[in-house]
Amino acid sequence: MFRLSRLKPPHGWNAVGWELAIVTLGVIIALAAQEWADDLGWRSRTVSATAAISREVGDHYAASVEWRVVTPCLMAQIDRLQARLLASGDQLDPAPVYSEPAFPGFVLRIPSKEYDSSAWQASIADGVTAHLSPDLRAELSEHYQQVSVRSDMTQRNGTSYGNVFSLSRPMPLDPAARLTLMQLLDELRGRVMYMDLSSGQLIEHITRAKMVPDESLTTEAVRLSGTRLFCADQHFPMRSLREAETPIPYKYSPHPSAVLPAS
Repeated sequence: MFRLSRLKPPHGWNAVGWELAIVTLGVIIALAAQEWADDLGWRSRTVSATAAISREVGDHYAASVEWRVVTPCLMAQIDRLQARLLASGDQLDPAPVYSEPAFPGFVLRIPSKEYDSSAWQASIADGVTAHLSPDLRAELSEHYQQVSVRSDMTQRNGTSYGNVFSLSRPMPLDPAARLTLMQLLDELRGRVMYMDLSSGQLIEHITRAKMVPDESLTTEAVRLSGTRLFCADQHFPMRSLREAETPIPYKYSPHPSAVLPAS
């Protein structure tokens, strides 16, 4: 009868055991080396992507602070246009037309910023976002959702910007025309209020993500803002830079004193 116990390798079972151990160890080392190399590669790509996202988010921060600074001015401009519309008789008292090198004629000055998201979209496409910390990934995801809404709102503001120019013409004002223009201004007012709130919430997201840019970037962006310069020249009200940079919480958290005691 054939017996396995009678099989004896030329160099003995100890030698076979050592060879198997060496091969197994080699495979483990190779797999570990490959995993280490992959991990190192993802770390490098994550660092590069995070830096690009941080620069992109920094621009969002500066644009949000600018919006918060000039919101009182925007509201004052809309108030003035609505007051002119209500005070006009059968013919509209034309609103004054302002002019700047980049804007040959306007009756309302409002920020128009592009909110780039190419760095974030590239990180999603490359699979880098999966290697971010869960907290940072959630923060940035919510941030860019709001950025998408702001981009849409900015486009709609651009349309209203052009339509509002009608208030510079001495047109006849029947009740229907007066109502249409008033609704146009009310709609614009609502978007301004929303974007003011959204700006404060974006600042909150960026602060929580620890991606607030250097103070000099924000200060310079606000200083050079065409809308801010116009508002200052026309003596319209504005927020201070410190007040504009104050984050607005985007998640409801009740005041401790408002929490009901446990029964």
